[in-house]
Formats: sequence, structure tokens, C-alpha cells
Amino acid sequence: MPQAGGRGAYHEVNESIRGLATAGAAIETWEFFCECDDVHCHLLVSLTLNEYDARRAAVPALPILAVHHAA
Repeated sequence: MPQAGGRGAYHEVNESIRGLATAGAAIETWEFFCECDDVHCHLLVSLTLNEYDARRAAVPALPILAVHHAA
């Protein structure tokens, strides 16, 4: 479970999902967890691996967020 103010738990889960997805096509859609600060949020965000990688490669890295959610 994520902790208050800590996107860290879902960030780590998302990184694990990305690691498992290495065999997938870059345009294949995967489900990642929203990394907002709401500890009650368990929404999934559909992203291709290209989209996920682009968010992580941004400077600073962009969190994975559901629509209308904020970090």
C-alpha cells in the first residue's frame, strides 16, 4: 500500500511492471498504477511502453497519473 505523500510504493511497482514488460512490443499497452498522493487511489493508467519510458526520461521524470490526478 502506498503511504501518505509517498508515490514511492506505486512508483516501485510500476518500475517492476516495466521491467517485466521488456519482452513486449514498445507499442503494446500495459496497465500501471496511478502515482498520485491520494492513499485511497488505486486507479490504473494504460500506457504503451514508449509512453511510460518518455515520462520517466523527462527531466524531471513525470509521475504516472490518472486523468485529473495530481502528484
